[in-house]
Amino acid sequence: MSLLKFLQFQPIDPASDQDEIPPEHQVRQEIDLNKDIDGPSLESFWNQVERDISEDPEWFNFSDK
Repeated sequence: MSLLKFLQFQPIDPASDQDEIPPEHQVRQEIDLNKDIDGPSLESFWNQVERDISEDPEWFNFSDK
């Protein structure tokens, strides 16, 4: 017998939806989906991320193990 048949979601308490950080100290995040993406700049950014990861002394590659 599956327990999944008996599980139910509890209603969300609106008061519990508030973060611990007061609203005046929270950073407002706005995403502009109409903004053009600079492809070469994005590619350069991720190449640098990959270099940073590979130079991390604590990083290891599973293929090396």
